[in-house]
Amino acid sequence: MRKKIRVAMIAPIFGDNGGPGVMVQNLTDALVEKGVDMTLFAPADWKTKARLVPTLKKSLKRMKNYKKFTKLMRNAYLNFSQIKVLKYERDFDIIHLHLQSFAYAVCSNLNKPCVLTFHSPITEPEFTMIKKAGIKTVAISRSQMGSHKVAAVISSGVPVKKIIPSYGKGKYLIAIGRMHTQKGIDLAIKIALKAQKKLLIFGRVENSIRGHRYFNKKIKPRIDGKKIIYMNEVSNKEIIKYLKKAEALLFPIRKSEVFGMVVAEALACGTPVIGSRMNPLPENLHDKKVAFLSDNINSLIKAAKNTDQFDRKKCREYAEKYFDSSLMADRYIKLYSRFVKRQ
Repeated sequence: MRKKIRVAMIAPIFGDNGGPGVMVQNLTDALVEKGVDMTLFAPADWKTKARLVPTLKKSLKRMKNYKKFTKLMRNAYLNFSQIKVLKYERDFDIIHLHLQSFAYAVCSNLNKPCVLTFHSPITEPEFTMIKKAGIKTVAISRSQMGSHKVAAVISSGVPVKKIIPSYGKGKYLIAIGRMHTQKGIDLAIKIALKAQKKLLIFGRVENSIRGHRYFNKKIKPRIDGKKIIYMNEVSNKEIIKYLKKAEALLFPIRKSEVFGMVVAEALACGTPVIGSRMNPLPENLHDKKVAFLSDNINSLIKAAKNTDQFDRKKCREYAEKYFDSSLMADRYIKLYSRFVKRQ
């Protein structure tokens, strides 16, 4: 009997600084630390503790002229990256995927157990199709799961022990997310201005007419470089540095999300969260000393004015208890063991 489960982790290829990419990297490294035999199928520019099988020379968003790629071109790269594992099937006990759009095509051609973690909303037709392929499904929040019968609900995690928290008051408010009305960055600006606090904004402008219109109309006119500062998109490592020095994370999203990795990262840094009562925030945040949630803009402004109500040490403890990537890895190991037949 082999002692180690051999896992092929198939990463999304957009980059290792977005939510799904960061989660895959965190999970892979945590599984390696727990002695799992891990191979990561990812672009060559990713850093990992696992054995790396390059699927592309560069992450998709780091490719030259990426913004000019057509949908067909993007899908060609995505397909190529996901099907590469077919050549290596015999080397693994289980295959773990993270792009639901390609899971059916890949797993229908494999004889080994497949796990798919959903990183986007789950629709009934897609879920039914994926289940017919025999894929074991994982939701990352109960609100995302809804009425679907998934194999497990496992929250995304961050390497809390590797993040040195800051327990000082903080120098500014911070908002992180792509420039889209869903993320409520314009609401974060309103909250910061009314609270008379400095705000740093991180995130890319969505590459669409709608995204550029939102940024140019709702965000750009309010950027003054003093009170409201746009920092563009930076690496996850840089985000952690800025989160540590923040007074609070503003997260006034307008639409439910599947998880919100930045919330876990903020708490690990000792930084409290001020956000809307949109799922999964009420599901994940239930301590008034680490987060304040409301759909009333005036209440959010009041919270931003009075960040002394939060306890930064409790924020850190909360992250350790609920969002450590080590806990996430333990839950996936149990899941893998359910479906792997030891030889």
